[in-house]
Amino acid sequence: MRSNSTSIPRFIPTGDPPNCVSTAVFSLPDPCWQVLGCRHSLVLLVGSTWTQLQVWNPMTGNRQYVPATPDADRRFNHGIVPESQATVLCAAGHKDSGDCHSCPFLVVWVFTCTRYAYACRYSSESSSWHQMVSSPTPSDIDSRPSVLVGNILYWPLKAKYILAFELDTRKLYHIECPEDTHSVYRRNVHIMKAEDGGLGLAALTEFNLRLWARETGPEGVMEWVLRRSIQLDAFLPPNVSSVPLVNNHSASGRPVRILGLIEDDDMFFMWTREGVFAVELKSMRCNKVFDAQVPATIFPYIGFYTTAYPFLD
Repeated sequence: MRSNSTSIPRFIPTGDPPNCVSTAVFSLPDPCWQVLGCRHSLVLLVGSTWTQLQVWNPMTGNRQYVPATPDADRRFNHGIVPESQATVLCAAGHKDSGDCHSCPFLVVWVFTCTRYAYACRYSSESSSWHQMVSSPTPSDIDSRPSVLVGNILYWPLKAKYILAFELDTRKLYHIECPEDTHSVYRRNVHIMKAEDGGLGLAALTEFNLRLWARETGPEGVMEWVLRRSIQLDAFLPPNVSSVPLVNNHSASGRPVRILGLIEDDDMFFMWTREGVFAVELKSMRCNKVFDAQVPATIFPYIGFYTTAYPFLD
């Protein structure tokens, strides 16, 4: 599990031996590199100037450097890099992270500028960026990582919308979040995979977690359907919910915050004033991960290795 916070370790192993590795294996030589996301045993990082990306496989130690897409040119955005995010995925389409150690990879870079969203795709096989597409957008891209559902990548926008990029058709568009989530603190509204494998959304207000699914309605139109409502204080330790609220209209006043989730699982990471908890939605089992009081975004990392990789012995 990785974080960009400087107040806590950037990598925190959460498993038990032999199913976890030491913090040293995940050390970065340059603290200026920031994590953008983790998928298929790969970690995508960006330099502080957003001029270079790094695709890193901690299981093998392999690092590949990718120049930033020339389409996100700061000259067209008042001298600064446009609001940007990027994600990495296996080009072979493997579902199991253990199969991806030597596969080619894709990087998809999205950015927003002058009320438009843009997407560019990089292939490690051709070592080039291509296929830029654009679409009007009502809001800028958020800094949180993408979620892959089927062959569609989804990113949160900063207000009330989700940005979608179809890998097959290279279509880029936005989806409005359910109206009931518009007033929810935006970092407590997270894209997720629904139980049926489609697009889902989680919205957290105080201790009430509501799970939505994007489904086809009776008239053949896609719509959001509320599928489940969970009162988290019934499952978290009693001392978490007993802490008095302080200005619940601010980020620091919220008793619980969603820090991240595992893309292909039902596990959320929740910040509370008593520490960070991993919460499994199906079983509602809660496990305290660490005691830090820093509510930084968490990037869950899952990878597999064998003794064929000697640097881990």
